[in-house]
Amino acid sequence: MEDETVLVMIVQQYAAKYGITFSSKHLDDPNKKAQLISLIQQAISGKRGPVTDDDLQ
Repeated sequence: MEDETVLVMIVQQYAAKYGITFSSKHLDDPNKKAQLISLIQQAISGKRGPVTDDDLQ
């Protein structure tokens, strides 16, 4: 499976649980994207709450 496909699946799962709570512009920055994916995975697994733009500053 391609990375982008996995990313879309993770974001869809996150959005179903929390809605979108962060700016999609962070997906354009490779460093922020990696951080965002990690935070989203933590949120989906219940280790944290929703991800916000403040988390990515």
